[in-house]
Amino acid sequence: MEHDSRSNRADDTRPRAFALLDEGNDAATRLEGVEALGTPSSSMVADERQIADRLLRVVLTDEDAAVRAEAIDALYFHGDRYVDELVSRVAAAVRRRDAAAGPETVFARWLTSDHAAYRMVGATGLGATGSPDATDRLREAFGDGDARVRARSVRAYAELGGDAVAPIRSLLGTRNALVCRAAVDALVTIGTSEAVTLLSTAADAGSERLRRTVVTRLYGLDRPESAAVLLRATADASPEVRYAATVSLVRLLAEGESVRGRDVRERVVSDRPSGDEREETTGADGTRGPHDGTGGADDPEDRPIGRLLHRVVSGDRGGHATDEARCHAAWLLGELGTATGDPAVIEWLLDALGHADDLVADLAAAYLRRVESPDLERQLRALAEDPGTGEDASERARRVLRRRKRRTADRVTDRALEYVYVRWPADYTEKHRE
Repeated sequence: MEHDSRSNRADDTRPRAFALLDEGNDAATRLEGVEALGTPSSSMVADERQIADRLLRVVLTDEDAAVRAEAIDALYFHGDRYVDELVSRVAAAVRRRDAAAGPETVFARWLTSDHAAYRMVGATGLGATGSPDATDRLREAFGDGDARVRARSVRAYAELGGDAVAPIRSLLGTRNALVCRAAVDALVTIGTSEAVTLLSTAADAGSERLRRTVVTRLYGLDRPESAAVLLRATADASPEVRYAATVSLVRLLAEGESVRGRDVRERVVSDRPSGDEREETTGADGTRGPHDGTGGADDPEDRPIGRLLHRVVSGDRGGHATDEARCHAAWLLGELGTATGDPAVIEWLLDALGHADDLVADLAAAYLRRVESPDLERQLRALAEDPGTGEDASERARRVLRRRKRRTADRVTDRALEYVYVRWPADYTEKHRE
């Protein structure tokens, strides 16, 4: 429900800025109120919803274009969702007023406004209500002086079916992160071979920020070529790019349909460098270290792809991994562990036994039953007996121990070993000479 500043004036929960928006005040005073709502102080007690409702009302009803534009900027400060809400309200108002005109005409006109805030809403509105015919207007806005307009125009262009990649190329190289992300998102939406080629080139040869942006978004392009780009990026010189690529790769496996998990598994296992093939980079302090920047040259856990997968599983560096993606990362980590017997990978699987997600923890336990390692039973016993181990992790460790012992017993039976009664050592020798 919208809050009218002319009513309930004794209500101390309303920001003082509301009073400045009264229609009886001049434009300069109303502008001051809008600016205050766009940069609220800690003393402002009204909640964000109250403020957004008041700003929306200003945009839709105030008679001064500059005040309305400032209200749009204030809404943008509070979040993109309020700009989207404004687009919906404007479209609904236009349809109520004149069903024949349609909101697309209004938003196209706003895209040519002298106020950047109006152009931003115009680009957003065309993306939401426009037709493919609007792509030409949006392309013209790729060179707008306001970064928000450029970003929203390129996204809307792709959403409406624009598929020309050349106009987007220059936006990839911009220093503005907002525009760069939008250009990458547009190419992912377009999804043609030409778009994939441009994204691949950017991921291989772009700036660090561009490479990170591309691999972060690439899971949304469900094509085998995406997996190839992401696998290459897991060996990038930047630790942030490598981690983002790994998260994106497991999300592509988890959410897409065109990439086979078996193919990725084979690459993960075959591309793993040996312990003495450490990549090094120069850190900010001029020293040399492992290529993931997490330890010195003597770090026993310097296993690039395994370490990255473990970080996705544990979530110790944030990122955008979903629960399903973490499960796929645990699966790849388990495959890597069983294929290589790498002690570091086994340690990470042991660590995952206490994961908050039961499916991830159970996956780790399932692979630990299969791993070949002379020290694993000792490690499992130590984990199960450690008072600092959580109850669930302790129980899984004991269960894995029981399963491994049972499997060993089954193997002995299956081999059908020949037991020979030996009275003298010569008896066994004589038996096998026959």
